[in-house]
Amino acid sequence: MACLRLVLAYDGSGFSGFAANPGVRTVEGVLRDALERRLSGQVTGFACAGRTDAGVHASGQVVSFDAPEGFSTDEAELHRMLTSLNRMLGPEIAVLSAEEAPEAFNARFSATSRRYRYLIWNQPAPDPFTWRHTWHVPQPLDVEAMVSAAACLPGEHDFASFCRRSSVEVDGVERVAPTTRRVLRAAWEASSASEMRFEIEANSFCRQMVRSLVGTLVDVGRRRLSVDDFVRILRAADRSATGPVAPPHGLCLHSVGY
Repeated sequence: MACLRLVLAYDGSGFSGFAANPGVRTVEGVLRDALERRLSGQVTGFACAGRTDAGVHASGQVVSFDAPEGFSTDEAELHRMLTSLNRMLGPEIAVLSAEEAPEAFNARFSATSRRYRYLIWNQPAPDPFTWRHTWHVPQPLDVEAMVSAAACLPGEHDFASFCRRSSVEVDGVERVAPTTRRVLRAAWEASSASEMRFEIEANSFCRQMVRSLVGTLVDVGRRRLSVDDFVRILRAADRSATGPVAPPHGLCLHSVGY
């Protein structure tokens, strides 16, 4: 069986997250249904680079799977599959590229980094044209303080203060999942006079980590917290110390590194 790799963009507004979940509409559920109809067979070995939460978007999500036996991976057939999938999935989901991947490729475990982008609309009035993809924060923000606070994030840290705790099974025993991550880049940029953009890249992310970071950084911008407070929260490794979780619709999985 051939291993295929797709790069996706999607608007997460109408989905209950990426991962398949019986009884609710998810990106994976809709995508797998379309794939199996197009390929006339069951898709196995399905994996994604990042399991985005409900309402979170993506512009560079990567998925991998094993195509049914007999599927041709020549360029013409892959192009026909891509075109057919976009007819079935658009406009909420777009397949940006489709290619054969090495046999051992796995969209999740082969990834070396993920980059997320969070958008904030910082004006007194909301914007009807961007509200589905930006968090409207009407209060003035101290951007310089937010930039200074974010500057402490690159490097390896325990992000327990900014993570929703989860568990993993080790040798048949449920254990608390580790929360130490290595951040490669974290920075605020003004994409326009009204829109602020936070970009963060790391080897991997804990659940709700980016949204928790953004919510607390916005509290720094509102001057509810100081830069020193933010550093203390990071070092505390205590979820109760953090600020509010930013809403999901401002977040986008921007790209994945391999």
